[in-house]
Amino acid sequence: MINDVLDQLTYLKLKSAYNYLKELHINDQITPQELKGLYKVLNKEVIAKDENNRLYNVKVAGFPFLRKLSDYDFSFQPTVNEDKICSIASSNFYDEAMNIVFIGNPGVGKTHLAIAIGYEVAIKRNSVYFIKFNKLINILKNAYQEGSFERKIKHFFKYKLLIIDEVGFNEISPLESKLFFQLIDLRYSKRSTVFTSNMTFEKWPNILGNDEMITKAILDRILHHSYLFNITGNSYRIKDKLKYNKTEES
Repeated sequence: MINDVLDQLTYLKLKSAYNYLKELHINDQITPQELKGLYKVLNKEVIAKDENNRLYNVKVAGFPFLRKLSDYDFSFQPTVNEDKICSIASSNFYDEAMNIVFIGNPGVGKTHLAIAIGYEVAIKRNSVYFIKFNKLINILKNAYQEGSFERKIKHFFKYKLLIIDEVGFNEISPLESKLFFQLIDLRYSKRSTVFTSNMTFEKWPNILGNDEMITKAILDRILHHSYLFNITGNSYRIKDKLKYNKTEES
């Protein structure tokens, strides 16, 4: 019991209490019953601290909203393999630098799934960051113009999992495509990235500055080690309306 309580004090970084308890134990000035009570009290604080640590990376991930896999209606999107998604989310795919790509029309739940997977990674105390593609490109371009580009891509490199949402909603310039490539190349085979896009890959050159070579280089690095999900179902945003129409027809 004494070792268990000392471990609690170490975890809670209570150095003075740790030394004092060791002194009490050596001098036989604390009973087993007192140690048991102390352990019970400290355990509450250990549990609270552990939960705060688990949620810290969720709080700083920049999620626009919080979604979990349990919130996703897989029955509405049968093209999404629930078992595979859950297996990936519960695995250490990020340690193997595996990417995840969600392709599909607006409203099919790509961002939901990306955030839900990001949440699972974050609560394991891994660094996760969510960013819209357009915002990322603006940050990279501004850093390039200000002479701080290398520092900025190293900043985005550090995240164990980076989620880049809505690739393809706006076209970017050839220069911006090259800057994006440098980030992808830096993370390639070293860090995991989740991408969501409403554009199929053959249309990506239109997004990425109409540069076939850069687009191929980017896609090669994204897809080499990746899980790809092509979601072809209906939009969640019209889900209730579809149900209403079916009720009216019946």
